[in-house]
Amino acid sequence: GARWGLDAAHRARLDAPQDDAYTWAFALDRLLLGHASGSDALVAGGEGQVVAPLPELEGSALDALDTLVRLLRVLARHQRLLGEALPADGWRERLLGLLDALLPRPPSTSAGQRALDRLRGLIDTFATDARRAGVDAPVAAEVVRAHFAAALGEADTRAPLLTGGISIGRMVPMRLLPFRVICLLGMDDGEFPRRDPAGGLDRLAAELGSERRRIGDRSTRDDDRFLFLQLFAAAQDVFYVSYQGADPRDGSARQPSVLVADLLQAVEAQHAPDADAGSALVVHHPLQPFAAAAFGAGDEPRRFSYRQQWWPAASQPLRRRVPLAPWFGDDALPEVDQAVVDGGGGRLALDDLSRFLRAPADVFLRQRLGLRLSEVESVEGDVEPLLAPGRGYARQLLQRAVFDAHLRGDDDATAHALLRARGLLPSGALGRRTLEQVRGQVEAYAQAFGGWRAGAVPAAPRLEADIDGTTLHGRIADVYPQGLVRMRFDPPAGASAIRNGLDWLLASAAGQGMPLVEFHDGGDAGVGPHVREALYAGQARNVLRHLLALRDKGLRRPLPFGPYSGWELFSAGGDLRRGLDAAAKRWHGSGRSWGEGNGEALQLALRGRDPFGHEPTQLEFVDLAMTIYGAVVHGQLYTGTDAQALHAIAESLDLEDAE
Repeated sequence: GARWGLDAAHRARLDAPQDDAYTWAFALDRLLLGHASGSDALVAGGEGQVVAPLPELEGSALDALDTLVRLLRVLARHQRLLGEALPADGWRERLLGLLDALLPRPPSTSAGQRALDRLRGLIDTFATDARRAGVDAPVAAEVVRAHFAAALGEADTRAPLLTGGISIGRMVPMRLLPFRVICLLGMDDGEFPRRDPAGGLDRLAAELGSERRRIGDRSTRDDDRFLFLQLFAAAQDVFYVSYQGADPRDGSARQPSVLVADLLQAVEAQHAPDADAGSALVVHHPLQPFAAAAFGAGDEPRRFSYRQQWWPAASQPLRRRVPLAPWFGDDALPEVDQAVVDGGGGRLALDDLSRFLRAPADVFLRQRLGLRLSEVESVEGDVEPLLAPGRGYARQLLQRAVFDAHLRGDDDATAHALLRARGLLPSGALGRRTLEQVRGQVEAYAQAFGGWRAGAVPAAPRLEADIDGTTLHGRIADVYPQGLVRMRFDPPAGASAIRNGLDWLLASAAGQGMPLVEFHDGGDAGVGPHVREALYAGQARNVLRHLLALRDKGLRRPLPFGPYSGWELFSAGGDLRRGLDAAAKRWHGSGRSWGEGNGEALQLALRGRDPFGHEPTQLEFVDLAMTIYGAVVHGQLYTGTDAQALHAIAESLDLEDAE
């Protein structure tokens, strides 16, 4: 829950409300109390505040927490010390003390040591310059911050130039060391030479273009012209100049720097007019690295490339692009080694089966090929949550917390304090308004569930069932004497239907015989309770047997299935034409909507096998969707799809052309 500010007092000094919510002190209180108590039970704090411990740190995370605490202590102490005006020598002592506190050990690399030496040198220079200028008055912190921001933003001209290979550096005057090859990059028109600044208060710059200019008056533009001449003279074998000769958007011609144009004119003047020497020096490179011209094709031998990965594409003759062949066609991998995939022992966790049915392509890549795709984690910003989250897990978490508070009978003040302590609501009027908004969303669910529950206490038994030698096991939460309860503050969805249905099937297969009671947005049917009666143990085991067989099949060959697209098809209520159309739109998406088939795992595993592009894969997708959701929603086995009827529907929808 950390967003900004050290604590409430720090926020008050920055003209913000004196509130510790979402500060570093707020976050550290939760982490430290969670580690000390090992519980998430609320703890009463000072001034009526409540702290919600977070007992989720262990192992190496505790070392990171220790480092974080020490860092924040250093920053808090120096934030107070550096907030007042001081003479230059006083600033030197305190800034060097900050460096010693942040970096108590010497850097382990030469580059780190060089950076630290530069920081200390800049601090010494600041104090020395002030002393030479006779500035004894205290200097405000804002002035010191602006000075070092500008100083650190400049390049370090003392960095070593000769590193033993290719040296990359800025264009600075008096760099007359000879090199075999000197390359100048980015010599575009308007970029170099630089323009002289506007006059303003600088009278010297204002008189550069007038008759009052004297010999020796400095001009940035003239300095750059002389620098270009110096570098040209220092090149022994090759003087390479690069510029953007065409606009990357429309291909229109762009001119180089005026200095490059002057150089080409000088070349023309040194040769016979028929030689066309200036144009002969210019090499036009292609825009794409995979173009054949980038590898010397045509009549320009000076174009070449070391990019081996582009050579197969560049060496192919021009031809019409064709789709890649399917990664997995009719062939499949060998039988699954259960000892490797499931850990041996003939046991399978219900969560593993649920994870496979919700993401079969991802599980196939991970468990059979050992391939883990890069996942981009959503990083929370440094902005406080001022409004209720619009969607996703954060919204569900807040709705559930408000729902639980409503069931406990908490008033608005108590509920707001508890939710604020967990980092779910902002402080003040915004938090109370958000709480009121979310209460309106969950109130009907709380009333319906409270009347159904009738004061019963939930249990979370661990159940297991033997399915042909495989023990399917898992812990089932929210089990009441009246049945197994599942809550969703939205209409049903594919992923939640799989999770809830598997819990219901395992409970029935284990002989518990409990109904599934769902509370969700049922439209005209209301929020619930929507009761699904218990299955006979034999029927539940038979359904789970088919789902386990489907998992074995999906671990040998990726299944063309996605839970969201499959739910669109299943929710059509038997209208196969409408269901296929909705499923195809969900799979492919559009410029304004998310497409399930655009996920990395599905794109890789199903390369060349679009479920809606060819009739066999359409038939397989329909069979998979109806089999999975028929099992988890109705507890029934699907008998199969009429291939001829599907063919007629696919032709009428023209799905292949739509792709």
